[in-house]
Amino acid sequence: MVRQSILKGLLILYGIYVVMTGKETGMKEEMSEDYCSVEEFEGLDYYLFCDTQIHKDAANFESRPSIIGSETKNIEEAGKLYQEFRKRLPLGQDGKDEEGEESNVIYVSPDCKWVITNKWSGHKSISTQELFYEKEKVKEKVSEAGQGVEQILIVKDGDNYKEMEEEHYARLSEAVWIGFYDGGYGNLKKINTDGKLFIEITDDFHLLSIKKACDDTTLWNFSLEGMQEDVRKRRDDIQEDEIMVGICQFEGNEDTGWLAVQAGPSSFFRIAYPSGNVTYIGEYMYSLCFSPDGKYAAYSDVDYDNRVGMDSEERANTPPQGIYILEMETGKTAYIYWPYEDPAQDFMEYRNFMWIEKEAFEEYMQEKVSDNETGYLSRQTYLRTQEKIETSTDGHSFAGAERI
Repeated sequence: MVRQSILKGLLILYGIYVVMTGKETGMKEEMSEDYCSVEEFEGLDYYLFCDTQIHKDAANFESRPSIIGSETKNIEEAGKLYQEFRKRLPLGQDGKDEEGEESNVIYVSPDCKWVITNKWSGHKSISTQELFYEKEKVKEKVSEAGQGVEQILIVKDGDNYKEMEEEHYARLSEAVWIGFYDGGYGNLKKINTDGKLFIEITDDFHLLSIKKACDDTTLWNFSLEGMQEDVRKRRDDIQEDEIMVGICQFEGNEDTGWLAVQAGPSSFFRIAYPSGNVTYIGEYMYSLCFSPDGKYAAYSDVDYDNRVGMDSEERANTPPQGIYILEMETGKTAYIYWPYEDPAQDFMEYRNFMWIEKEAFEEYMQEKVSDNETGYLSRQTYLRTQEKIETSTDGHSFAGAERI
């Protein structure tokens, strides 16, 4: 602990040095000595997709997706792996439109069959989402940000995945706000993986309820007061009467499951239901996301506000800036450094993690980019795709990508 505190102190001094001199040193590698590399996780059967939104001001943001594998050495390699993944989608010339706006991946299903991209245009006022099944485009949805961006959602169905039906989406939208902020998923984490249940937090963040999406029936209630009191004991600097609670992940069905939650500014817990057992996970584990088998947890050092409002003492206690993967059984933590574009400015960041099955991802990547290496499908594949879309019987399903 002493050594780690010293390292964190060095991080602050290093940040000051960079701001004052504009120079970087090898210190960022030295500060990661308390962590291991991803390749040291021998049983890691996943790739980790990381969607990062960087905000320079209220109207200026950009997406920096990356994909981390067992052999990833740094964030630059993770960015290149994402670009290779993206090239295998039929996104047109460089995936950009006439305004230079770029389509970026915002969702990948764990089996790597379903991919959703989003492109902002009209000065970030129009969202164009495209849905791909096994690299073929099957749906497009355009909406204006001012009227609320409508999501394309993929949900679990048994051992497979499918697109959420429009009727189900509409019904769920009445019960819980479904939307994303700048391409991220935000409150979608209040929905379980099959989309049949959702979380509602009421009574000034004192009560958490699990409800059925079909009719709002309450299945389980949980008082948050005990967990909030735990946060007060861990954080003696909390003055507010209310301790806010946010959902990081919701896994389970009507009978049993668990939730990963953030309580207060930096405390993270896991709540099992119906037992109500609460497990403290740790501090400063923002965007927390467990792998499907529960063996690993990915998280970021920054929350949405990117440390805005932290005093110097708290900054010194936060982890080095970057992405982390925790092996739950051993406690080993892999760390990938994420450099700020301009260390003198505190960018606001939003991160969203998704786990992709290793075998499925590598099979996806084995196929060549496209017939002409520009991202276009062949003429034959394009016509086949159009036929599937046009022969849709209900506007939501399509031939070739079965209702699973």
